[in-house]
Amino acid sequence: MPRPSATSTSSKPDHFFTNELIGETPPSLSTMQRLYELATQLFTLAPWHLLDETELVLTRDSVTGETCYCSVMGELGEVVAVHAYIGSESYRLFRRVSAGEITGAGEFYAAQHSVYLEFVSVGELQAPDRKLLTALRHPTRAPKASPIFRACRPGFFPWYVTEQEARLLEECLRAVIVVSSAVAASTGQKFWERLYTYPMVLQGDEKKGEPRYKIELVETTLPKEPALAAAKLSPAQLRRLRNRDYAVRGVLELDHFPSSAKIGKKNERKALVSVAVAVDSETGFLFPPEMGIPGAPIADALGLAILNAAETSRTLPKEVRVSNRKFRECLDPIAEVCGFPVKVVRTLPALTEAREALLRMLSGEAPLGY
Repeated sequence: MPRPSATSTSSKPDHFFTNELIGETPPSLSTMQRLYELATQLFTLAPWHLLDETELVLTRDSVTGETCYCSVMGELGEVVAVHAYIGSESYRLFRRVSAGEITGAGEFYAAQHSVYLEFVSVGELQAPDRKLLTALRHPTRAPKASPIFRACRPGFFPWYVTEQEARLLEECLRAVIVVSSAVAASTGQKFWERLYTYPMVLQGDEKKGEPRYKIELVETTLPKEPALAAAKLSPAQLRRLRNRDYAVRGVLELDHFPSSAKIGKKNERKALVSVAVAVDSETGFLFPPEMGIPGAPIADALGLAILNAAETSRTLPKEVRVSNRKFRECLDPIAEVCGFPVKVVRTLPALTEAREALLRMLSGEAPLGY
């Protein structure tokens, strides 16, 4: 990435992405200048020629203390980027992606919490990116060398960084530069010899007013995956489920999954739509799905999908089947009240077909506001 030319800051905006981050703190000029300078340094260093994307670099968020797991992408030349996965659950997601367990964008963004830098071509820049890079005097003619700065929050698609997210990305890029520089300086560095052991960059004492950094090897562990909160239906909803006029018959296959459908106005962060569905196991009939947004409890959506099925069919299931143990556990309160068991099975054949059809339908929807 060519270095920017010197220019006066008098005509530059004080903040960037202000229209896209209404109600949040947009990044300041000084923060974005520092972030851009690190991006320039990183592009020159080209760590994607030194590190594999599974050779993570760790650092800690100076504000929250959370560990960030930085992955350098670009070895194959298709995507050139640094992704910083924030916290243990995002690291769990990274491990699942590496193991090939995550195949869809919706499933990835439903759980992803990260900040990242990506180098793209001029044609891939959005208007706010162009405004930022113009203010920073970035030479945009260079191919695949224009930096964009993004954040991912669980349940949302990538969006522009806030002030705090930009500062965190700054810390993560600096950590990648420290480790990459150490690797480039010595072919004998063996930071990733042991499985799930990574270099952690920590700030040491200052020297002549400049911070110094040290590298420690850290073995990572994943905590037990958190359980879902128990389903909570209102007393009125529970009464509707326990209606004595309903016959008890049939088996429901039940699931909850994210889609790639987007919700959001033109200049606001786009949320992905999640769906809870119930399908008659024998007929394959898809009952009205329950749509959810980020932050909506999964257990409640599953409970409402059961309620939708009961009110549509005028029956209560004699059994509900799920393929996720956490779903069974969170539905126990409803199952006890309504008298049907919830069983964990390996496959949900009727629901699989309905899910694929529903996802195809949702993927064809344009984002609200476009």
